Amino acid sequence: MGLTVQKEVKNLADQYGAENLVIVFGINQPATIQIMAQTFKNGDPSFAGPLAGIKLNIESYHILELQAHIPDEVWEREMGMYELEIEDDTREKLCNIMKETRTT
Repeated sequence: MGLTVQKEVKNLADQYGAENLVIVFGINQPATIQIMAQTFKNGDPSFAGPLAGIKLNIESYHILELQAHIPDEVWEREMGMYELEIEDDTREKLCNIMKETRTT
């Protein structure tokens, strides 16, 4: 994850309060999404970026978890092809990682 993204999220959290933010990911690599979600909740695990040691406690979701909240026509237009690329076991793994991150 880019250091610029971490810095911008930190700035938004400082400006608006982390409790008023939510992160929505669309990436489909489970290992990467786990690190990213943990970074915005508990701080940068590599201790190399702007969020090193900074717990923002920002809840994060994968876009796949939000499908029920998005109108069908919008989902189909924006996510239809993307969703076809994700196998069922990967989808389940992504959603489980996100749920675990929010409960720990």
